[in-house]
Amino acid sequence: MLRWENYFLKSGDDFGKFWKSYQHDVQPDILFIMGVGFDPRTLMAIEEIFSFKTSKKRDTVVIRYFKNEEETEEAPKPSVAKHLERLGAFLKTNGHSNFTIKKLVMRSDDDKSIASVKSTNIITNESFFDGYSDVVIDISAMPRSVFIPVINKALTLIDRYNKSNAQRKNLHIVVSENSKLDSIINDRGTDEESSFIHGFYLKQIALTDEQKEVWIPILGEKQLGQFDKIRGKLNPVEICPVLPFPSENLRRGDNLIVEYQDRLFNGSDFEAKNIVYVDESNPFQVYRLVSQTIKRYNDSFALLKGCKIIVSALSSKLLTMGTFLAVFEKKSENTNIGIMHVESLGHDLDPTYDDEKISIDKHNKMFEIWLTGEPYND
Repeated sequence: MLRWENYFLKSGDDFGKFWKSYQHDVQPDILFIMGVGFDPRTLMAIEEIFSFKTSKKRDTVVIRYFKNEEETEEAPKPSVAKHLERLGAFLKTNGHSNFTIKKLVMRSDDDKSIASVKSTNIITNESFFDGYSDVVIDISAMPRSVFIPVINKALTLIDRYNKSNAQRKNLHIVVSENSKLDSIINDRGTDEESSFIHGFYLKQIALTDEQKEVWIPILGEKQLGQFDKIRGKLNPVEICPVLPFPSENLRRGDNLIVEYQDRLFNGSDFEAKNIVYVDESNPFQVYRLVSQTIKRYNDSFALLKGCKIIVSALSSKLLTMGTFLAVFEKKSENTNIGIMHVESLGHDLDPTYDDEKISIDKHNKMFEIWLTGEPYND
């Protein structure tokens, strides 16, 4: 049975209702971990959750992003400064202690990506969670190379804690999704080549040299450059693309097929029957279907020395979360699987957002993803 065959997921209006009733009934002590950047959704989750009046612990860890060490000495960009100021004022008004900043330098002195390695060290060890019943990680303003290692570390440590303690800790992932807003966030260039996210490398031992590669890319808009760079590092015998359907925009899956058609339909490693369609609003369904796909390929290649499976999340935070859960579980089962991606050098919000803010923000939707703790006691 899959670990998250039964799951806890709330979204939309149910997100706020859940957090209000949960805090009222359970009285949790909460550690809230979030990223702060340019993204307009940065403060949505914490303002919803921490507005509840309580005398219980409410502490906040903010991850600040810096391109390099030099940038750590510079004044924050206006959008970041605005979010930090608003967050501090909100916490003070609601009687909570001020936030703690964790500086995250994204690139080394020789301009190599170190984001996923450094992100792993944000959470030091189990004592990081001492005194808290609940840990909330808000990935709304975190890039993939940050939130995947952070969640991986948190889930690993909390799982370990829960195995040896009767009073379990709870891990929640929250995120504000808005595909219309995502579509006007642009990459400011990318790394020259792809790499594996720290903690999700393939096994490189002699026994794997002859294993065939299978690539499972989760496709998203405006990621052709990243797709090409990852594809250029691989030699897959099969490509199994994952597309969103159903989705808010019912044409989204078809539009992505059109966008990627030259890459997919001109290759001998792709067959249309390999496409996997997943519900873009349910990371646990993504998890289940990607897990089934991984198992199918492992079983198929079992008599041929096995296979190496490479997963690449080129899409939304929710789809990436579902993919992460599948890979996390399969790695624990000793599957030879890794997550390969291309690091963005930065992001910009299209200036059109200011004119269309009201209509775009209407599509913001909050999600609560409860990964471990009380609901999974048995």
